[in-house]
Amino acid sequence: MVAIIKCRDYEIDYLKFLEELHQSRRYDWEWTFTRRRDQWSKGRHLLLIASMDTYGRFWITRVGKSVRRGGAKDQEQQVRVTHVRPLRRPLALDELLNGLTTVQRRHLLEEGHQTKGTGEALRALLLRFRPEATEAVKLIEGATEPWDFGNRRAAQEVALQRDATLAVTRMAGFQIPWLAEWDPPAEELYDDTVPPLFLDLVGGSNHPDEPLEEPDPHLRESSVRSDGLSNQPALEDHLVMNDTRSMLGWLSDETSHVAWREFREHGRTLLVANANRTPAERLLGCDIIFYNVSRHSLVLVQYKKLDAARGGYYYPNSDRNLAKELVRMRSLDRYAEMQAGPGDEQRLDPSPSWIKLCHPRSVLPHTTEMIHGMYFSRRQFESLRDDGRLKDGRGGAVRFGYKNVPGYLDNTFFTRLVETGQIGTTGTSTDLVRQQVIRSFRGRRNLVLAALSGEEEPQAKRNAQRRAGH
Repeated sequence: MVAIIKCRDYEIDYLKFLEELHQSRRYDWEWTFTRRRDQWSKGRHLLLIASMDTYGRFWITRVGKSVRRGGAKDQEQQVRVTHVRPLRRPLALDELLNGLTTVQRRHLLEEGHQTKGTGEALRALLLRFRPEATEAVKLIEGATEPWDFGNRRAAQEVALQRDATLAVTRMAGFQIPWLAEWDPPAEELYDDTVPPLFLDLVGGSNHPDEPLEEPDPHLRESSVRSDGLSNQPALEDHLVMNDTRSMLGWLSDETSHVAWREFREHGRTLLVANANRTPAERLLGCDIIFYNVSRHSLVLVQYKKLDAARGGYYYPNSDRNLAKELVRMRSLDRYAEMQAGPGDEQRLDPSPSWIKLCHPRSVLPHTTEMIHGMYFSRRQFESLRDDGRLKDGRGGAVRFGYKNVPGYLDNTFFTRLVETGQIGTTGTSTDLVRQQVIRSFRGRRNLVLAALSGEEEPQAKRNAQRRAGH
């Protein structure tokens, strides 16, 4: 979304004062102004900041990120601005507006939040006239102030679900920076209720830079729902394979608390679901189930937390649920091994079961940054439990931490291996995926389920598209 503000003299003077005050500091600062309430909608916007010269002509001198705050008085609204970045070459506002079509100008507001079509046109024109502002615009669109939620368990579950959602998009090789644009829950979170779903906090799945291929007229936006949390929307997309359709049925059978988003890129479709039905106090963590429909490949990741944000450890012998979870993983790995055939694709590791040990979070950033963590295959994890190098806790207790684990995969390495088909099962049936979905719910775990369908291009072509930023 895009908005315009025409600064008054005292406002631009104060803005300059803030810039000079914070010039030598590395952290961000904020600026607040007041305008008519009907000009500013909920959400975050790329803000074009215009100031008037001595001849009465307005120039866009800065860009920033704006978000509506509480009402000031009567019909006035406070707007908070962060991530203000100056343009090296100011752009005359009328020059920018002259580039709009007649229809777009008809919907133009002199100040405030613009309509989607007009806003996208203004953004494109700004970057065409001032291409050097591209980096600043992308920074603003991909980052806002973080959400500091402390130690609330329900918020921790939202953080894990957010991380898992980002992980599956990277496993698919998709670039979805607008997942950073979300709104923290307005209400207080309670552990004895089902936590909100991360995807329910994300505004919409479309973005100005998203390369959509001719939208299906039958597709209904999955973010439209009657109460925002618990009503599963119908998803009608004739381009999605039947296997993916059946997954919607599995989720609706198991829970009424689910959020879906669809993403498309380069002829492929990625459906991502966040689902749970358990209060936070009874949740035992988060599972990722990533299913590549065209390659019949399955990857399951189970989250475990280190006991501190810095220098923390995970103690497997203190985890009362681990034994049952490892039984489930061994069963899944054995089944996948039995189903593999000599004609299937070769993998570096064809086992589906993985574990991610990650830091607990108390702050959720408005970026696409994932939680730092260590990935282990189930076999590697069990092997390390018997490794003498990890028996360095009190009384020789086994513990996993950055300081003693000899080797692991990080976020980038792991998701890249999944994307390129180097790890994951072969020949997996949708029935097996369904079994794992049901087991996740029976195990009282948060679930992020993703299904990737469509023709997959050679890796070299995908790499070229990534470098080109498409």
